[in-house]
Amino acid sequence: MSTVFDKYADNYDDGHTKAVKMSGFTPAYFHEYKLKEVQSYLLRKGFLSKKLNILNFGCGTGNSEPYIKKYLPDSKVYAIDVSAECIKTAIQANSALPDVYFQHFDGVNIPFDVKFDVILAANVFHHIKRSQHLNVLNNIRQKIADQGFFFMFELNPLNPLTMLVALKNDYKFDENANLLTPMYANKVLKEAGFSDREIRFTIFFPKCCSLIIPYEKYLAKVPLGAHYCYVAKK
Repeated sequence: MSTVFDKYADNYDDGHTKAVKMSGFTPAYFHEYKLKEVQSYLLRKGFLSKKLNILNFGCGTGNSEPYIKKYLPDSKVYAIDVSAECIKTAIQANSALPDVYFQHFDGVNIPFDVKFDVILAANVFHHIKRSQHLNVLNNIRQKIADQGFFFMFELNPLNPLTMLVALKNDYKFDENANLLTPMYANKVLKEAGFSDREIRFTIFFPKCCSLIIPYEKYLAKVPLGAHYCYVAKK
């Protein structure tokens, strides 16, 4: 199955860099912060004492995998994407990482006979048609281990700068993106059977405000962060 992302597998990072330019950060900053959030949450839950099976749902060109292995080094990582070309790029970029497995898939059916302790979907669902959200989430839920977690990171349309960036962004792989409000995300997660859902808002300040960025953690319940993360359990 060919996707719009196939056309941009070789220069995906260029588009991402352009999209986040107003923040002052590089794309790597955003990839890394998400894994810091995951690690911090799992640490608070006492969940880092065993080797974890992790699924990166919608891995793109594999930019998150080095940070998954950095912050969760004992994990076995499975990474999937609808773009076969992005998967090829990801495999080449991460060939030196141990216990990382990439696979092309159809966008719905997860192609591994594994129950995952952690499933991560980072800025994926705004690229999926809303009519497919429930079906995709049902499949994700079925693949989570009984005590596992689903981390759903999304851009927050309640943040004015996020909306400004979305409106100004002319990079083609984002042209059909449909941002999810936190309320909608909570609704569809609940409909998919995730009984326990916890939200945190993140990314409040641009790089020029680096002195106060450490205080962002105290704003996690303020719904104006540029991003948000739902952590959901079966």
